[in-house]
Amino acid sequence: MKVTLEQSGGFAGLMIMKTIDTQDLSPSEAQELEQLVKDADFFQLNSMTDRAPQPDRFGYQLSIETDERSHTIQVSETNMPAQLRPLMAWVQEKAH
Repeated sequence: MKVTLEQSGGFAGLMIMKTIDTQDLSPSEAQELEQLVKDADFFQLNSMTDRAPQPDRFGYQLSIETDERSHTIQVSETNMPAQLRPLMAWVQEKAH
């Protein structure tokens, strides 16, 4: 599984891209990531939520690819679904 997170906006308006590949993780980390994706029901989330620009707020594009499927969503920090927050936090912490 490959996970790509693009973060844009904020005070400086910078764009940051982070990527995680489960092949580069320990087995326990890969399992944890897979469980977070499942718990978020990621592949069933709407592709895009209302991303009207807001001053100094972050917007995110999260893409996940597996051998069987891929899905990309776009959310802002203010309208992120609650079930997605643990996955986003984990990716932000672990990705480089």
